[in-house]
Amino acid sequence: MSQPVDVVVIGGGIIGCSTAYYLAKAGLSVHLAERDKIAQGTTRAAGGMLGAHSEYLNDTFYSFAQESKVLYTEFQCDTGADIGFTVGGIVQFACSEEERIALSRWNNAAYLSAKQVRERIPHVATPAFGAYLFEADVHVHPEKACLAFCAAATSLGATVSEQASVDEITLLHGGYQIRIGASIITAKHLVIAGGTASAKLVPGLHMTAVKGQCMQLNAMGMHLPYTLFHKGCYVIPRPDGTLVVGATMEQGLTDLQLTDAGHLALNTIAEHFIPGLSHFPVMSRWAGLRPKTVDDLPYIGRVPRKENMYIAAGHFRNGILLAPATACLIRDLIIGNEVNTERIKAFDPKRGIFHEANNRTERQSV
Repeated sequence: MSQPVDVVVIGGGIIGCSTAYYLAKAGLSVHLAERDKIAQGTTRAAGGMLGAHSEYLNDTFYSFAQESKVLYTEFQCDTGADIGFTVGGIVQFACSEEERIALSRWNNAAYLSAKQVRERIPHVATPAFGAYLFEADVHVHPEKACLAFCAAATSLGATVSEQASVDEITLLHGGYQIRIGASIITAKHLVIAGGTASAKLVPGLHMTAVKGQCMQLNAMGMHLPYTLFHKGCYVIPRPDGTLVVGATMEQGLTDLQLTDAGHLALNTIAEHFIPGLSHFPVMSRWAGLRPKTVDDLPYIGRVPRKENMYIAAGHFRNGILLAPATACLIRDLIIGNEVNTERIKAFDPKRGIFHEANNRTERQSV
């Protein structure tokens, strides 16, 4: 049996690693257990956009996302870590008058006419109703960011176990005993941050997986100064001279197979933004599973009827965006800091265990 710790975190994606970091930074002893390798799974498959505007759900979500973006900047300054932080902003296309009006409500965005879009991004398929530039919405490299949080947590004393599947969780004197193979770890607090697998550890929790396929292209020297975004699809320029195109939305599929239909869909997305882009050399393709909740908002908070058990999962398309803020909210709940009650209510895990249609959060208009 290993030494007791204050907190065991299950899951080595960006949610689990950032949680381990902020807990360790607060002075708690932490053991993180990952069934595969750190920064794999959904984290590795993500695009990495910090798009608080493009992923807007409601005002509570938006303020949370904005706070998370600030935390990324602070983390990079504090640690000096390379997280692939790339400025430039996100250009959201307006392909209809309705979309243009919706985007015009943001007072922190710059409107670009169709002519201005062509001037700034010569290769682009010009959107008929222009676009809006959100300069503050940058992006990070998901895998680099996750590994940086993990390394920072380790430097603060956290223990990280890879290839460590959790076999059994037992309530033990106000804490938990976690069996991982032949090892047993005891902890006062338990945080479940295992993405789509989290539902297996919380009986009755409703969470589904939505498959997404992406591809990385050789940009062939083409300079793309902004991330391009429209209706959940994107082209992201990476500092290494590649472009990430994504992503498909495949309901009801839980495999990670790359398909011809997926490739065709990605080519269509590429052409929607930049004519001829689908003919650029493909460097790699991949698939991931997004954990989806009953209302697209994540489950962050105490698990009902489970003392000292917390969940941080179900971030759907927004795991990278919300990771640091999620980690800080879990930290605050554990150590007793004051928390935002609106966020606690919006992200309460009981939505997914005892949920009714009239309790679901609807997307607010922008």
